[in-house]
Amino acid sequence: QVLSEAYSYEKGKLIIREMTELLVLELISSELLTDQIVLTVGYDHKGIPENYPGEMTKDAYGRFIPKPAHGSYHFERYTDSAKQIVTAMIQLYERIVHPNLQVRRMCIAANHVVYETDISDAACMQLTLFGEEENSEMEKKEKSLQKAIVNLQSRYGKNAVLKGMNLKEGATTIIRNSQVGGHRA
Repeated sequence: QVLSEAYSYEKGKLIIREMTELLVLELISSELLTDQIVLTVGYDHKGIPENYPGEMTKDAYGRFIPKPAHGSYHFERYTDSAKQIVTAMIQLYERIVHPNLQVRRMCIAANHVVYETDISDAACMQLTLFGEEENSEMEKKEKSLQKAIVNLQSRYGKNAVLKGMNLKEGATTIIRNSQVGGHRA
């Protein structure tokens, strides 16, 4: 997503959370699982500290900008858990994005996606002596909630179910949900 204006590090984190939650809903609605997420963040050409130690590159307009941040996170097993994926994406954001630069572009992806039916339960589950049934039950409840959200959104529109963060200043989910192919509908 190309942002309409430069965002601070903290506002960028909000956008990443929103985008990741939408990605998880797409995984759920398509009955897909992933074992890797990827994040790329491009910076704005303004507000670069004089003593910025990172690598610089030229943008399409010939301006010097910081090299985009890029990273990935690999899960131990295939998942569509919003809790796991959002937590991992936020950790990835905090690890690779420079906190003193303004964010201008963001791209997230789920790699190595497979259909739920193509993965056996044995391949999906890490066995442990204690606590596995509690985690499994929590994951089932989370998935049930996510499926309910997908059903409501498919019936009443993508903005039918929103979270409080979607109403914060700078949030883009409501706008993004009303766009078709990245353009105003």
